[in-house]
Amino acid sequence: MKFLKRALVASVAALALAVGPAVSAEAAKSSFDVTKLSANSIVVSSDSCRNIVVNMSHKRSGSIDRWKVSSGISSKGKRVSRAYFYDDDESKRTLTDICPDMDGLGKYTIGPSDVWANTADLVGIVDDVDPTKGYFYVRGKTYVSLSSKRSGSTVTLTSSTKYYNPEWDEKRNYNPKVKFQVKSGSKWKTLKTVTAKKGKATYKVKSKSKKTYRVTFSQVSWATGATSKSVKR
Repeated sequence: MKFLKRALVASVAALALAVGPAVSAEAAKSSFDVTKLSANSIVVSSDSCRNIVVNMSHKRSGSIDRWKVSSGISSKGKRVSRAYFYDDDESKRTLTDICPDMDGLGKYTIGPSDVWANTADLVGIVDDVDPTKGYFYVRGKTYVSLSSKRSGSTVTLTSSTKYYNPEWDEKRNYNPKVKFQVKSGSKWKTLKTVTAKKGKATYKVKSKSKKTYRVTFSQVSWATGATSKSVKR
């Protein structure tokens, strides 16, 4: 978003007659650009709305004196909130609310932004859209447990996985790609990766001696990763 190219052409032409070429030239040099929008990702385990801190960086040139920025926040293509920045105490960071129980989990987009700016010589500048975007993630907390049983030299490992769903305000079955691991020295070795079904995953391993096992899975855009407590069987 560059202000002076088109937003000021008409103003400069009109001001040239009213206030002279010096003011018009100064106005033509003025610009205001949002350069960065950001917020920290959050993890939810309750359905309450959350305050989040949104950060904004910008650059300006010329005689820009007063300004404000209104950045939209969207989830799944739907506008769910706005973050407002002003040229006073809220020039770089501000608070806004999001409600995961209504807006869901996953990737949230900050921007585009509506921007208003005014030069010191009172030339009003308005640009409807600054395309700069930032992102953050709202993830549901996940839970995992591991049970085991032995029959001769066969050890059966069964994992149970759930995630918190704020829209239902409950833990629900989760089906990640679970890694069954065995401890080898001081490190963990992956034996098998299994996709859980209805929140369960099972793996059978042959072992005559007792060994220590665990399961783990990585985070995704809408759910955290987790690692179970280890079991020895």
